[in-house]
Amino acid sequence: MLNRTRALGAVAALAGGIALLTGCAQGATPDQGANALSGQVQQASGGIGQAQEASCSAEDVDMTLTVQPDRPGILLLTAVNSSQQPCTVDGWAGLVPLDMSNSEIEVPTQQVDIPGPPTSTRLEPGETAFAGVKLELGSKDDLDAYVATGFTASMPGGEGTTNAHISFDQSAGEHAEFPVKSIQIGSFQPSAQGVTVF
Repeated sequence: MLNRTRALGAVAALAGGIALLTGCAQGATPDQGANALSGQVQQASGGIGQAQEASCSAEDVDMTLTVQPDRPGILLLTAVNSSQQPCTVDGWAGLVPLDMSNSEIEVPTQQVDIPGPPTSTRLEPGETAFAGVKLELGSKDDLDAYVATGFTASMPGGEGTTNAHISFDQSAGEHAEFPVKSIQIGSFQPSAQGVTVF
């Protein structure tokens, strides 16, 4: 009888020890797993963030509006990465017309999917992104038209503005004057093909 009691006591003690060890192991495993998973997520997030290029800002690019021959109101917008670092263009430019006193002119402005939705483009230094612009023109006597002699421009997702250079055929007696009633801005693309098809 005494041997049986001792045997039962030993079995009970052994079972309790096993339960204690199991509980400790189970208690440690979730925390270790969570910490390991958290570390993996942080590493993955850091890697993604480091791989993404910054958006091109107005300070990073030289922007030019080129008047298209025999197509009144149609302009080709180019943004050349003039910085020393690559940057990304994805979206539409911002354009605000200016009068002769460099005051902003408020006109209806619309971003359009021409020639299609924006194409995310990585610009190395010296590379160019392209977009088309359509100005609805009136006459200088039209009360709904405002004569613009320049434009400020901004980049999608980037900071600041810059003055866009206007390129036109001066030998033909043209002037950089646009009696603007409204503006449509096409999406930035890596190629000039189709961007001025309004």
